[in-house]
Amino acid sequence: CPQAWRPKLNHHTLTGSRVADCCEKSCELFTCTGVYRSNEAYWGNVGDSPQVCCDKMCGSDFECDRGYVLADATAAGVTKEDCCKPKCELFTCTAPWAPSAAKKDVVSSTAEDCCDQTCAAVNCSVPGWTANESKALIVGNTVEDCCAPLCGNAEEIKCPQNFAVKPEDENKTGGTEVCCHKQCKAHDCSPGWAPDDSKADDFADSDEACCVKTCKLFECPKKEGWAANELAASTIGDNETVCCSPTCKQFTCNATEGWLKDGTDKDDEVASEADKCCVPACSRYVCSAGHMPIPDAATVPGASNEVCCESKRCDTVRKNMTKLGDDEYCNGQTEEDCEKKFIKYTNKSEVKTAKGKVKTVKTTTIVACTYNTTYNLCRYDTARPIKGGCSGV
Repeated sequence: CPQAWRPKLNHHTLTGSRVADCCEKSCELFTCTGVYRSNEAYWGNVGDSPQVCCDKMCGSDFECDRGYVLADATAAGVTKEDCCKPKCELFTCTAPWAPSAAKKDVVSSTAEDCCDQTCAAVNCSVPGWTANESKALIVGNTVEDCCAPLCGNAEEIKCPQNFAVKPEDENKTGGTEVCCHKQCKAHDCSPGWAPDDSKADDFADSDEACCVKTCKLFECPKKEGWAANELAASTIGDNETVCCSPTCKQFTCNATEGWLKDGTDKDDEVASEADKCCVPACSRYVCSAGHMPIPDAATVPGASNEVCCESKRCDTVRKNMTKLGDDEYCNGQTEEDCEKKFIKYTNKSEVKTAKGKVKTVKTTTIVACTYNTTYNLCRYDTARPIKGGCSGV
C-alpha cells in the first residue's frame, strides 16, 4: 500500500489490482475542517471521517458556566472541563494571600495570579525593621509597607531639630513621637540661667539639667561685704568673686597712712579705695599758722583746723599750767603762780551736717591768766583766748 494507506484487514482473501481494492486510507490523508481539527495521534487510524480522524474543537459558541471563560475556541474538547477555565473570582485566597478585586476577571487558579500578597509574607528581619503584627493581613510586599521601623532607623525616623533617639531606644518602635526625645539644645533657659554647652546633647528639658546659673540668681552676702555687680548679671557664676563687687565693709583703713574707718556709714558703698571707704585722719591735715596737730591726730578723723589742730600754746598749757579750781580766780593768784593757771569753759551750738542732720557742737575755750605789771595784778588774758581748747586738757 502507498504511504498513508493501510492494508485492509482481509486483504489476504481479496482479489484486485488497484490500491482501493486492497488498501484503506489512514486518517493522515483526511482533512479536518469546520469545528474539527487535526490530531497526529490519529494518523495511524484507518478512517475517512471527522469522527474517526479529528478532534472536535470547543468552538467560539461553547457556553461556559458563570465564573468560567472559554479558554481556546480552537482547543480540542467537548466538555466544560476541556473548554472552560476558571476566573480568579472563583479562587479562594488563603494566608498569606488576600483577595484582589482587580484580579477577579483574570483567568487563573493560582494564588500568584489571583491574589495580592499580604504583609504576613514579607520578611521584616532586616536591619532597621521589625515585624508589625497589625499589618499582617494588609496587602503589601515591601518592608516599607509591611514592617515597623526601629527607632534607630535614621532613614525612616527623622527627629525634629534638636531632638534625637536615645541609644537605649534604638531597637524600640513607635514613630517620632515615641522615638525622639528633646535635647538640652532645644530647651529655653529661664531668666537667670544660661545654656550649658557641655550638656547640649543631653536628653533633658529643665533649667537644672540643661543650664547653668548666672550671677543674676546669686545673692551676694551683704553682711560679708559684697554687693551685686549688675554688669555681671548675665555672666555664668555662683560665687562672690565672679558675681559681686566688694563693699567698703571689706576694706581695711590704714591708720599709719592717715585713714580711719567712719563707723558703718560707708559699709554698703561699692569701693575698695581709701578715699572712698575711709575718712582722713587729722594726721593728714596741715594746720594753719599758729596751730599744730592735736596729740592724737593719727586716731582722730577730720580735715579742718577746728577738729585737727590746736594752738601752739597748748604744749605750754599741758606741761606747765593747771586749771583754776572752782573757787579760784586769776586775780587771786600771786605773780609767781599767775601765768601757771587757766580757766576752761564750754559753749554749745547746733549746726547742720553735710547730710542735713542737726547736731549739737560743743566749743571749748581756754583763757590763761596773765600778770599785769602796771597794776601788779593777775588777770584773764582775754585778748589771746585759745579757741577750741587743748586736747587732753
